[in-house]
Amino acid sequence: MSEFSQWYVTVRPPDANFPKLMNKKQVSWYVFGNGGSQDTINQLIEYMGFGTTAMSLPGHSTTRFVKPKIDEWLAKEEGV
Repeated sequence: MSEFSQWYVTVRPPDANFPKLMNKKQVSWYVFGNGGSQDTINQLIEYMGFGTTAMSLPGHSTTRFVKPKIDEWLAKEEGV
């Protein structure tokens, strides 16, 4: 294993360490570990119906993703 690949390897935190409401950065870590990005989340929203896992909070400009809805979406996608 090269020095770069050793540096790049990260450990995804356990599911319990993720909050119930997440921003895109947190969701990318939750879904992909170190292999995802916010752009990938945007593509999932646009093409795969991932937007159903999100909600907008009154008075907030950012969208939050709901962890139980993400888990349901992932289970549905794995079953396809």
